[in-house]
Amino acid sequence: MNSEAGAPAVPLASPAPQVGAVPARAAGEQVSLAFADADGAARWADALPFATVGQAYEGLVGQIRAVTAAPFSARERATIAEVLRDPAGHLHTELARRYAGKPQPAIGREREAADQAITLWQSMWELYSSCLKPLLEGDSELAGVKAKLLQRGLHVGKQLVLVHGLARRVPPPSLWQELHAYYRLAEMLDCAVTAVSDDATPNAVGISCYSTYSHALLLALADPYAMSVRQIELADRWLAQWARKVFPYAQQRETEGPVIVVDLDGASPGVLLASAPPSATPSMRFGYPGKLATSVRGRLKRLAGGATPAELALGSDPSVEQCVALLSHLDARWYQAQRRDDSTRAAIDACGGGVPGAYFRVAGRTFDRQDPLGRLSYANSQHLATLGALTDYDRHKEDAERRLPWERLEGRYSWREAHVTRVAPTQHRWFLDQLVVVRDEERTRLGVVSRISIGPDGELDVSMKLWPGSPKTRAMRPFMTAHSEDPPVPSILLAETQEEPASLVVPPRTFSPGRTLRSMDPGPERTYKLTRLLQRGADFERVAFDES
Repeated sequence: MNSEAGAPAVPLASPAPQVGAVPARAAGEQVSLAFADADGAARWADALPFATVGQAYEGLVGQIRAVTAAPFSARERATIAEVLRDPAGHLHTELARRYAGKPQPAIGREREAADQAITLWQSMWELYSSCLKPLLEGDSELAGVKAKLLQRGLHVGKQLVLVHGLARRVPPPSLWQELHAYYRLAEMLDCAVTAVSDDATPNAVGISCYSTYSHALLLALADPYAMSVRQIELADRWLAQWARKVFPYAQQRETEGPVIVVDLDGASPGVLLASAPPSATPSMRFGYPGKLATSVRGRLKRLAGGATPAELALGSDPSVEQCVALLSHLDARWYQAQRRDDSTRAAIDACGGGVPGAYFRVAGRTFDRQDPLGRLSYANSQHLATLGALTDYDRHKEDAERRLPWERLEGRYSWREAHVTRVAPTQHRWFLDQLVVVRDEERTRLGVVSRISIGPDGELDVSMKLWPGSPKTRAMRPFMTAHSEDPPVPSILLAETQEEPASLVVPPRTFSPGRTLRSMDPGPERTYKLTRLLQRGADFERVAFDES
């Protein structure tokens, strides 16, 4: 089976959830066990060659499979699984460096690393699931560790949610079926609220089956496809402390705020509703995020008052600005039910390519880095002479048309936002905070990618925030009192509207407070003094300016 899809989940009425099976090895490739007990597993894990990620992956996944298939006692198998969790986490960190947040669709080594990370955690899930049948049959050796065993399985499921978010992939329905099944089993065995310890998460607070399950639900509800890799990592870290604030109740409670509703019989994560549904099935669980929202908003208020992130248990590494941006996003996702989307359905064309790509699609010609006024060197003049008398010849246009094609996407489209999809293969690779040019039936516009995901069937799902100003191209050269040899740079002038003042879109690292750019286009010379950075994207900067 495909490592992304997972195997169909066993019905929830079954005694234990079955995790998506890892791809079977060909005959003769079965890996032999490298150890006979947990102590041997620890020694083997210490010698794993993490400097060679591919070799470490093959070795670790091979041993996880071998332990799953070996005739260990249930308690010994669970102990070995506990030993192998640490190298699995370390290996995932190394794999994430290769795939996390990369442009989509992923290719080559990036895609392979994401596939390997998913297979790694699926292998661990299968290992934990192999301990559940003895647990349900009353194995006395597991009676004292049932809460820890189920919490570890839920933690692996949470890790799979994390991996899919970092890889910009939508989890298959089977992942949620299995996570729900694990939590239902914790309820059945009356250990959902039992506190457990976990050396792998030393900063976590109140670890239990329910807190780990809520962690997975809240991480998905945060919409990691609209978050940077850094934001996903911070949210995951913070949820280790906060997830216990949301308990999945079997019965509805009196509340005036929104409620997180999840169906244990379903194949999807929880959804935030403005109020609980009028009728509920026995499989529904209800989480009330009021306490969590109070904690998030309290931190926002204290940050505004001058407190540091470290004082608020947010860590010493993020900045105040990073914390404010992420906390605001989490508050919107966890406590503000989404309004109905009234935008119309439409088909639009989109193109990437950074500022040069936007310049080409707005101007209809490529940006000439040598001289936007068209003054040619002797060699270029000779080349042009061989082409006959042409007007406004653009020698790079055909190449740009091939590299920067318009691609058709369909979905919801409004004045300030677009939520569109594409099933056909895409030549462009899309990423968060990417500059995008959009063309509808009436006009060409600019915006930024605000969300990106790939569905289990390969469907590309992109959200964009669009700027209202009409775009016009400007070729600029940095202005200096002495003669400047700085090359010209492409830019897009967004005209002033009732919603926003005029702004300039320029290449990365162009902005410096007070820097002046001089227009190189035909006509009266204009200068633009850069005053303020409005937005720093992945492949552009949008800046405010004073014009003269």
